[in-house]
Amino acid sequence: MKPKGIGADFARGYLSNVCVAGELQRNGLGYALICKAKMVAKDMGISDLYVHVAIDNEPAKKLYIKCGFVQENEEPAWQARFLDRPRRLLLWTDLSNSSDVSM
Repeated sequence: MKPKGIGADFARGYLSNVCVAGELQRNGLGYALICKAKMVAKDMGISDLYVHVAIDNEPAKKLYIKCGFVQENEEPAWQARFLDRPRRLLLWTDLSNSSDVSM
């Protein structure tokens, strides 16, 4: 559901836990999921969409880049160690100027 009182404070969205079962990977399903998420976000008034991806997850990075995301920043190694997780990249895409969010 669209948040009530959507405005500048709600103009950013975050994709989380986009996963495709191993036996179904490399058939366009991940691309379709992300494209649909971008369309839903844009319909909700979201202008900026973000996602984190593990720095060593090359297939996921390639998929997000194919879907129009660009790297915004890279998590410092100390932070990843402190949080006991792999280092991550923050990726971003602009939904506000695109008439075709599916890319």
